[in-house]
Amino acid sequence: MQFAIGIPTLNRGIDLLLPSLIKYATEDFVGVDIYVIDNGKQNLAFVKELPINVHVIEEDNNLGVAGSWNKLCRIIFEKYHYALIINDDVYLGYKTELVDKIIRFYHHSIVQSNISWSVFLISKCVYDYVGAFDEIFYPAYYEDSDYIYRIKLKGFIHDVDAQLNPKIIRTSMTQEKDPELVNNSMRDNRLRYIEKWGDSPLLEKYSTPYNK
Repeated sequence: MQFAIGIPTLNRGIDLLLPSLIKYATEDFVGVDIYVIDNGKQNLAFVKELPINVHVIEEDNNLGVAGSWNKLCRIIFEKYHYALIINDDVYLGYKTELVDKIIRFYHHSIVQSNISWSVFLISKCVYDYVGAFDEIFYPAYYEDSDYIYRIKLKGFIHDVDAQLNPKIIRTSMTQEKDPELVNNSMRDNRLRYIEKWGDSPLLEKYSTPYNK
């Protein structure tokens, strides 16, 4: 097996993620290691239905999106060449064979679904060369745009493949539960992005962070 799965979760572990986890582990990705970062103290590790190839890492505090992706990549790349990162509020609905096919096509690259970064596949060589996701973009938003631009600067391939589109996209509760947090995060991280790269995504002016 060349890849493992990483899933960060904050507040939808029990109602949205758990049903998908069971199907991933017992039907879609049998034998594939699945690592879950539980940022919301949801006690997923104590759910009896979890198969043995699902590993839950409980965090005392929310690592944020970039921090969660970094921790998942560090764990996965200790044993595997590729990390398939999946949102907790989607269900893929396809099997190991398709991922193996995509890996052969995107050997030295990062590829995402059409649905933003709800699903993306990243190789160890890209992560090692481009570096970790920037955790200054906390708790969420613009960490993906930052990485796309850094990939471009390093000359790696960033692509979109509909084969990674999840079959089921569920509604996240983040906006509903705390819209002020979401809006503030988007605003603050946009300003951080502009400070780092000189302008908004696709309008960047700097070729080095903070033009240094």
